Amino acid sequence: MKDPLEEASVDVNRRGASLILVAVIVGVVLLALLRPGSQDAIAIVVGIILMVMLHEAGHFIAARRSGMKASEFFVGFGPRLWSFSRGETEYGVKAIPAGGYVRIIGMSNLEEVDPADEPRSFRQGSYRNRFIVVMAGVTVNLLIAFLLFFIVIAGQGRVNDGVSTTVSQVVAGSSASAAGLRPGDKIVAVDGRATPEWEQLKSAIESRGGQDVEFTVDRSGKKSIVAATLDERDNRGFLGIGPATQFRNVGVFEAIPESFRVIGGITTGTVEGLARLFSPSGVERYSKNFTSSAPEAGTPSSDERPRSLIGIVDEGSTIVNGNIWALLWLLGGISLILALFNTIPLLPFDGGHAVVVLYEWAASKIMRRKVTVDFRKLMPVTAAVLVIFLVLGLSAMFLDIRQALGS
Repeated sequence: MKDPLEEASVDVNRRGASLILVAVIVGVVLLALLRPGSQDAIAIVVGIILMVMLHEAGHFIAARRSGMKASEFFVGFGPRLWSFSRGETEYGVKAIPAGGYVRIIGMSNLEEVDPADEPRSFRQGSYRNRFIVVMAGVTVNLLIAFLLFFIVIAGQGRVNDGVSTTVSQVVAGSSASAAGLRPGDKIVAVDGRATPEWEQLKSAIESRGGQDVEFTVDRSGKKSIVAATLDERDNRGFLGIGPATQFRNVGVFEAIPESFRVIGGITTGTVEGLARLFSPSGVERYSKNFTSSAPEAGTPSSDERPRSLIGIVDEGSTIVNGNIWALLWLLGGISLILALFNTIPLLPFDGGHAVVVLYEWAASKIMRRKVTVDFRKLMPVTAAVLVIFLVLGLSAMFLDIRQALGS
């Protein structure tokens, strides 16, 4: 709703912010050049930027329809790098590419507004209009997530009985690569014991770290034995393959409730993940990432931590691997998580602004007079939340770069 760096009175040096921007751009470009699937990386970056700006467009359109004045519409936060004005709104790009915002005048009692514009300020709007404006961005992201999930489920189908033992991808430099396993191979047995399900195959691999193993492989209808010496990562065997997913056809009408189920599952997983991350044990586990070597992608130590834009592009490119359905599914998940983060009931998130509006409405009803929240009392909390998430974002960026480089 407003640049949180300004809202929390955080001073950001133009040079320092620009260096962050350069670091992110260089990191993304290097990943696109050094890792296969550069088109996937570009598509993911463009998709994320588009979702962020559609989120902000939701705020912008809702504000304009409510008669409020939106003076700024920016990608990023911090110092301005480039901008232009059209009508009463300034559009542009700022130095820290951590999202975007729309500035609506009079968001708090602390902001000075031209008396002529005061009737069009956010604080003068009705409680209903103010709530609609602050939640419009989240609503847009939820609709995008639902639409993308619906398209994938109706177009590709729904996962049927999990994943198969057919290899969909082989990690470069892994035991599987050295043994000559290829995408399309179906592993039917490990050391002569049948593995009809992926979980059985996974368990057999993880229990044989560092051992010589014989895999019975069905390749184009012909069975053969492939010998491999398994790597050991996090005290578990690691072969270096990705499983293929089995799908069943889903009708258009069935895809609607299935899409809601996906949203519910991701929402539950995200909330549980945040709870684990900010728990004492979660903070301890996260801090260990900075005192040890970079964990390999796909290991528990790697999977449990948050990702920056660089990490999303790096690992997302591997997941997508040229598959348009996988790209749409990934972007749907990102859009949903963006919505969930913005519902956090703390300023400067949209959820924090919504809580303020609801409090003022309820307090005004009870007190039988207009109650206005004094944002001066909320600024320390806002600044603390902002610092926590900036530190988390920058640390995740560092870990993502280190993991991508394998250092």
